[in-house]
Amino acid sequence: MNPLEEILEMAHKFISGEDRSIDFVAPMEGFTVEHFLDSEVVEFLAEGMSLYRPWEGTPYWSEREMLQLLEDFVREFGTAGESRI
Repeated sequence: MNPLEEILEMAHKFISGEDRSIDFVAPMEGFTVEHFLDSEVVEFLAEGMSLYRPWEGTPYWSEREMLQLLEDFVREFGTAGESRI
């Protein structure tokens, strides 16, 4: 599986509700930086992942905001995304 497929699989896991914990998102952020440092994927995901703290309130991101980000990510990169990276 290539890195794009892996990050999309992680996004689907969050979207499905299988795991929405900070303990899941933090390694997801590390994976994104490691594999997509100079790509649109990091630009798209980095802020939301770094600010995901569903229990903290503003200025941190809620579960709903993270869900929206990952749904948008899957729509944007899920089918034609490989050609953009």
